[in-house]
Amino acid sequence: MPSRDDFSVAMPTDDELLENIGTAFSRLRRRTSAVPIDPPVAQTDVRRDLLLAIVEESDGLLSVNAVAAALGMERTAVSRLAASCVAEGFVERVASQTDGRSITLRLTAHGREILAGSRHQQRRAFEYITRDWDHEERLEFARLLHKYVAAASRASSE
Repeated sequence: MPSRDDFSVAMPTDDELLENIGTAFSRLRRRTSAVPIDPPVAQTDVRRDLLLAIVEESDGLLSVNAVAAALGMERTAVSRLAASCVAEGFVERVASQTDGRSITLRLTAHGREILAGSRHQQRRAFEYITRDWDHEERLEFARLLHKYVAAASRASSE
């Protein structure tokens, strides 16, 4: 039985494609983490990697509260996740450069290695998923995805 994701069954209309983009993003996250690569992507790694990426982007300027806001997660959940990342040696807590009373998070060298490994793993998953695509299709998808991310970043700072 074909899955609902199988476009060869019935190509959706343009309006249906646009109407269901949120569903596609949700499926993308779930299905990418299920790709048979070694080592497999663990759900805990996904949350950890999101935190590490946010901390990397902020260059040590975000508090746990700010990271929670950036991730759209509860502060207590992010606090536990940050504590785990500190214990694993991925991030460190440092005094804020702008307010010595505040604590911010900064990636350690080990955290950078973990994030680089995760990005490599994501690339492998992308290559596996798109193994039947030609090179130009992969590049076009990557370009459009990066364009979307940049637009989302601009929209969220308005």
